[in-house]
Amino acid sequence: MDKLEPYIKKVDDFIAQYPSLTFYEKLKELETKTGQPKALFFVVGVIVLFGLVFAIGGIKLFSDLVGFIYPAYMSFKALEGGKVADGDATQWMTYWIVFCFLTLVESTFPFIVTHVKFYYLIKCGIVIYLFHPKTVGAEVIYSSVVRPHLLPLICGSTSTVKPVEGDKEPEAKKDE
Repeated sequence: MDKLEPYIKKVDDFIAQYPSLTFYEKLKELETKTGQPKALFFVVGVIVLFGLVFAIGGIKLFSDLVGFIYPAYMSFKALEGGKVADGDATQWMTYWIVFCFLTLVESTFPFIVTHVKFYYLIKCGIVIYLFHPKTVGAEVIYSSVVRPHLLPLICGSTSTVKPVEGDKEPEAKKDE
């Protein structure tokens, strides 16, 4: 049990850092009633949750959730003006464009899914590369692959898209 202490401490720190997400109070109650560490219940809960995801939708559902949950959360924070830098809104918009492009390619060419071994695990790795803050892969893929092909279709050149004349910033509605 002593060898597990550092790991239990890390899980406890994570649970304490995100109390509403990890049901911290319920875990404390279980720890008090049973004498077992909160970390044990949390890890078992995560394993059961992963088991349910795989039982319901398999690896495809898992890879879709990897590509959706964290990016959707960060996009929501960017939209709501939370503790997200201004550049993050652009990062998440770029992520969603690239993610949709990847999903479109996947559904248009289904033979990729059937012929590439471990496709969904590879997709998980690609998606994590796209949204991870250290790699910001979505910006790399967007600027090198998507933008050069999409921009000429949209505006007929490789220049930047210009706003339509007469468009102006939407005014915020005032509460009456």
